[in-house]
Amino acid sequence: MSTDTAPGPAPETPDPSRRRGRLRLAAGLTGGAAFLAGALFWVSGGWDAWRHDGALDSACDGTLAAGPVRELVGGAEVTADIRRDRIGSWWQCRVTEVDADDADDADDGAGRIDLRVTVSEAGDRLFDIDASRTDAPLGHGWTGGFAFDPDRENADRGDATATLLLDCRGKRGGGLTAEVRARTDRLDFGRPEARARLTAVLTGTATAYARQTGCEAVEGGPVTEVGVSATAWDHEPFGTVSGSCAGIVDAATAGRWGVRTAVETAPGPKPVEGCVLGGLRGAPLYEFTASYGAGLDWATRERLEDRTDDRKGDAPDGGYLLWAACPGGTKRAAYTVSTPGRAYETSELALDHPGLRAALQRFAARSAQAHGCGLPGTGRVYDAG
Repeated sequence: MSTDTAPGPAPETPDPSRRRGRLRLAAGLTGGAAFLAGALFWVSGGWDAWRHDGALDSACDGTLAAGPVRELVGGAEVTADIRRDRIGSWWQCRVTEVDADDADDADDGAGRIDLRVTVSEAGDRLFDIDASRTDAPLGHGWTGGFAFDPDRENADRGDATATLLLDCRGKRGGGLTAEVRARTDRLDFGRPEARARLTAVLTGTATAYARQTGCEAVEGGPVTEVGVSATAWDHEPFGTVSGSCAGIVDAATAGRWGVRTAVETAPGPKPVEGCVLGGLRGAPLYEFTASYGAGLDWATRERLEDRTDDRKGDAPDGGYLLWAACPGGTKRAAYTVSTPGRAYETSELALDHPGLRAALQRFAARSAQAHGCGLPGTGRVYDAG
């Protein structure tokens, strides 16, 4: 006996038009979400931020070191433009923070970021860099210094300057002078990483500019650490010197001269180098200074050249000068010793003229060698006053 089972209803065949409708709906929802996200990105300022950030890569004709700038400003929205002197004596890439309320008011610097990288031909006497013998050397194969004094009274934590000299290979007498200045109360250059990042802005921008102008610059390596400037209050016992004052005079000579302290920086080539030997309380007695390229500013150069002569003998005030020939844009360097504090602390001691000339020769020879300059010439007397 068999039982017949009625067949069930046939499975429903999907309607292609309904499937296409669902796909269109899903695509529409996805597209709407993307449109909404894009609209929110635009309205929230994301587009402008992305556009401004991307513009850094091509800023200042592509010379701006965009990566170090981004690291330095920490997400702040900035813009960059080029400025030039009317007669072409310098070129400047200026980076300023964008103020959404008043973008044209960025010059006041209050609460904003203002970076200026200025480059000039090294032989251009119209541009003198702001370099001091107490600047911390950049090191890492660069000839440059960093100026930031955390102990300066009422100092702005974000006010710093770094300087750089570049020689151009294969270009007789060729070289560039560069400087970066930072002015803001949003950056703290008391932090080592901030100093290193500002230095990277300088070296990256200056070398990119050099390549664009046909200067095959001698480059150093990445700057990972930069010190801070020394001041008169940073004097140390003479017996502990190990930087720019080391080896100029021995302990016995220092004792005869009344030297008990010294102000020095770490060794390393800079536009201006120096050592100050002082008395018991740090007052300056003997100041040694080496000046290269634009570090030898126009006024100082004129004074030294005008007051230099070929006479022999002792300088009444103990001021002596040496010159040396240097490669690249530096061309010439000046080395001086002066005695600014003797009237106050050591007037009873007779000046050791042979010792002063020998000390200057040692100081100059060591500095000249670090810069690749020739041996400094014989001492000539100049009036240090």
